Amino acid sequence: MTKNNQGQRLQKVIANAGYIARRKAELLITSGKVKVNDQVVTTLGTRVLPNDVIKINNKILEFNDYLYFIFYKPVNCLTTLNDPRNRPTIMPYFSKIKVRIYPVGRLDFDTSGLLLMTNDGDFSNQILHPKYKIDKVYQVTCQGLLSQEQIKQLTKGVQIAATIITAPAKVKVIKTDFQTETTIINLTIHQGYKNQVKRMLKGVGSKVLTLKRIAIGNLNLTGLKPGDYRILTTKERQDLLSLVSQ
Repeated sequence: MTKNNQGQRLQKVIANAGYIARRKAELLITSGKVKVNDQVVTTLGTRVLPNDVIKINNKILEFNDYLYFIFYKPVNCLTTLNDPRNRPTIMPYFSKIKVRIYPVGRLDFDTSGLLLMTNDGDFSNQILHPKYKIDKVYQVTCQGLLSQEQIKQLTKGVQIAATIITAPAKVKVIKTDFQTETTIINLTIHQGYKNQVKRMLKGVGSKVLTLKRIAIGNLNLTGLKPGDYRILTTKERQDLLSLVSQ
């Protein structure tokens, strides 16, 4: 155990091992349930070295290899590990994976599409951090026939709260259905405000009827059906992280 700038923060090491989320790791530390080299550590930010032995509730922390998955999330399930109200979650789809993994970001209960799953905290933080501006593409079925003015407003940015105007977006009209009075668009954004796409369409006087995320950076849903997942290839992961470095 070290108190200088060497090593990694204890809570980060615990989270990256795939044990629990970082906030819960911090609670374990402050409640005195974590030992480093058989000494109880309660100070957040304590740094540990690779040869330090970490114990949680007197059990040695074992490090899992990092896993990365592309998952086609179906509608009508929560993007969470468990739900106190016993609503359906995404986790039964990963019942064969014995390592603790967690979603990179969220999709709403009624939203389907591409979701990344991992046990690599650094990877998750890089993909989610707003400063990296990784494009996410959503296919949206909108209520009404979107006008050119509405599309222009989406591309320029929409006020979705008193202090929030979204960044410029890309809009591609896929289909205009005069019979059902609906419009299907592909909307590309890089921010991640809660319910952002729904709030953007509401802000231009429309409404989201169905919503599916079809791409994150260089990744898409090709070859997957709702409920399917596959391992992210090393090249796909490197290509995605290269967007971060840019």
